[in-house]
Amino acid sequence: MDFFWIEIFWVSFVFCAGACVGSFINVVVARLPLEKSLIWPGSRCGSCLQSIHGFANLPIFGWLFLRGRCGMCGARFSSRYMWVELGTALAFAAMFYFDVLANGHALDFVRAARGPMGLGFVPWTMWGLFGHHAILFSFLLAAAMCDIDGRIIPLPLTVTGTLIGLALAVMFPWPWPGTAEMKGDPDTPWFLMGLVGDVPRGIMNWPFWGPLPAEVPAGSWQLGLVTGLVGAAVGNLMMRAVKFLFEQGMGKEALGLGDADLMMMAGAFLGWQMIIIAFFIGTFAALFFALPMLLLKGERALPFGPGLAIGIMMTLLGWRWLAPVVQPFFFEWMTLTFGVVLMGGGMFIASLLLGQQHRE
Repeated sequence: MDFFWIEIFWVSFVFCAGACVGSFINVVVARLPLEKSLIWPGSRCGSCLQSIHGFANLPIFGWLFLRGRCGMCGARFSSRYMWVELGTALAFAAMFYFDVLANGHALDFVRAARGPMGLGFVPWTMWGLFGHHAILFSFLLAAAMCDIDGRIIPLPLTVTGTLIGLALAVMFPWPWPGTAEMKGDPDTPWFLMGLVGDVPRGIMNWPFWGPLPAEVPAGSWQLGLVTGLVGAAVGNLMMRAVKFLFEQGMGKEALGLGDADLMMMAGAFLGWQMIIIAFFIGTFAALFFALPMLLLKGERALPFGPGLAIGIMMTLLGWRWLAPVVQPFFFEWMTLTFGVVLMGGGMFIASLLLGQQHRE
């Protein structure tokens, strides 16, 4: 079979799966903040409460088939339902192409799997890579939309995502499925070993620290669990620290604990190093996201979750190029401590300036 048509088949399959996931995300966003069941009752019109059955309940096509209206009472359905389904489907297809077909992360095990792909099969290791990223994306999208709608990120959503992230960390510990090559004296800082670019990568891009202690050997479930737990803790505590600094400087509430829970969830999937970079990228993304809402709608309480979600996905997809640049910073205590103090001080000064401007 021609490889081009194999790619078309699998991308189409993932597109359809993404559309179904997008349909479920719509249910989560509509019901979870109200503490309603995600399973019962089934899809129904919000006006006449009549159930939606058959073809009308298909993702994307159902909304088009009904022309955005209830078939019974004629009430309008928001087009956002269709756009979320279509956007999720496109995102799944794009991630599958990037992760599996194009090997955008430049992973050896993906490169080695081109043979089975030529026969029409996608090895389970590649499904593991794509599934890890697709699950994280789905949770981030649901959290971002809840934040946009009600300025709330439901705790059940982030806790569930954190538990799934930890389970995947245990299943695919660094450097799954490659071979770890730790070099040098364990007491020597990594940045003195000339290791930039040499840390093996897999689903969990880096270990929590290195060289690894004997209690958490490379490829073990213990290392996966510790990496996920440290990532979750750093993601949550980092956002709480930022919240504390800005509240002290501005003299009023800043950020929300839902943002801390969002970063906790992402940290369980990605580890602590990537989540720190994602915070800074997400901060700039949040500015571009929030500016139209501030200027066009005059809203004062702006959601930070969507910007963080964008920053997390940008960091994940671009880690191949970011990692060699930031690696020395993350594996040497003195450099890391100095950076944390410097950034924390900068944030506190910025909060003081913002608070002063607000009081004037």
